[in-house]
Amino acid sequence: MPWQIITNLEFPSVEILEFLENLEFLDEKSIAKNLANLQRTFIAHNAKTGEYFAARALFCHKGIYYFFDGQEFDGKKFKISKDKNELLKGIKKELDLSALSEYLSFMSAKKSFFKSVFELRAGEYLCYKNGKLKKGVFDSLKGVEILDCDEKNLEFLKSRILATLEKQISLYHSQNPCALLSGGLDSSLLTALFARQSKQKVQAFNLAFLDAPHYDESEFARAAADFIGCKLHSVNLGKKDFLDTFYASDFNAEPLADSASIALRFLCEKIASYGYGVAFSAEGADECFLGYDLYFRVLEFYCYDLLQSGYPLISKDSEYLRRKALGLPIYGGFCEVFTRYQKELLFADCKDFSIDEPILAYQNNYKELRQMRYMDFRIASEGIVARKISAMSDLVEIKTPFFALAKLALSLENPSPNYKPKELLKSIAKEQGLLSDEIIYRKKKGLSTPFLEWVLKEMDASSEILKANKILGFSLFSEVFVRELERKARRGRFKQHLWSLLCFSRWLGKHFG
Repeated sequence: MPWQIITNLEFPSVEILEFLENLEFLDEKSIAKNLANLQRTFIAHNAKTGEYFAARALFCHKGIYYFFDGQEFDGKKFKISKDKNELLKGIKKELDLSALSEYLSFMSAKKSFFKSVFELRAGEYLCYKNGKLKKGVFDSLKGVEILDCDEKNLEFLKSRILATLEKQISLYHSQNPCALLSGGLDSSLLTALFARQSKQKVQAFNLAFLDAPHYDESEFARAAADFIGCKLHSVNLGKKDFLDTFYASDFNAEPLADSASIALRFLCEKIASYGYGVAFSAEGADECFLGYDLYFRVLEFYCYDLLQSGYPLISKDSEYLRRKALGLPIYGGFCEVFTRYQKELLFADCKDFSIDEPILAYQNNYKELRQMRYMDFRIASEGIVARKISAMSDLVEIKTPFFALAKLALSLENPSPNYKPKELLKSIAKEQGLLSDEIIYRKKKGLSTPFLEWVLKEMDASSEILKANKILGFSLFSEVFVRELERKARRGRFKQHLWSLLCFSRWLGKHFG
């Protein structure tokens, strides 16, 4: 066969090669149909024709990067890779600041900061042949119909959730996986299901913050591990460890402003040192089962006519009302940072900088909570979550079984007013005897780190951020606004804003300084 898969497939498929052999006879609709149930991301090459074909599955968290157009390098006008650092070898790096607005909104950007370098979106495919590039969509998460979910269907729904998670876990038994266990409902339930299937004692890992007890959840992870019957390895993360990891990390050559990525990187280094190459994570449960309080707070902006005059312009509330007036999606994602008005203040000294509307990429036909879920699934499948997990793959492959429930979650109607977040998961855990009541019903906390407290003790953050202006040779960031952000951050507000700018400035200095 002239077609060869040039990336490592976890589960090699004869069907993919058969599909590629018939590719020249298929139209866009037929290609999308053949890829509709794709569970893996792959790149294939036809040595006979010089043709490339690639497809990126939803929630596989493995990126596909390609160079196209612009200057020739390595004797080629087109190059494709699963590793952006590998792709960038031989190319003259040119900065593309048009990615900055999206990055500031969502802590990462799908668009590359390097000119002529692109990333295939989740649910997309590309075909390169004879100097021409064609792309198409095979899975967009749009158009999922509402499932009738009355009382009589609840048992069916719970059994489907349970069966899906169990199937996802079973796929990786042969790879000797471990589990990430925080002690919260999601990770505890996943670890319990894993332990119920495993013939060996499950090894679980969690992060401890012994120097910052307010952030430490080790006791909950220990209680969950004891109930489940698994071995817990508690890894302490201190200020020096965090800062050392921050300075050393490059997250696949693009800026990433999720502080949890630094903590996860440190944890994955320890997991790898124990000899584990695969780990289960409960990422996705909050998106599937409405675990973020923010969903219900933003729901009020959808349901009620609130007055913009009641909110300061710099607030997210004001931004929600602006979007509502313009007919845009109101919700900006669980990871949204800078609003449009905040960007205007940030770029006040650089009048030529174009501020776009990144939210437009998430237009869809859903309403209210379904729209919010959709947006977070898209961000998870190709944005911050995918970037974070993909950046760990040189150490540990992180598997996220909950994302297999994304379409099921999108099919559910908005819950009743008395809905309690994750009640379906709580019910499964209770009825199956998987977890104790203490674990099932404890208040959600989520992974957070004292990242900015540690950073602000070590550096003048504003000065570090404003180095970007010197590197670029013009005043991209307003010094007045940046220093005001730092003052607010030291008082506990706008911490993520300052961190996003700090991560970008550090990245810029590393690649263009």
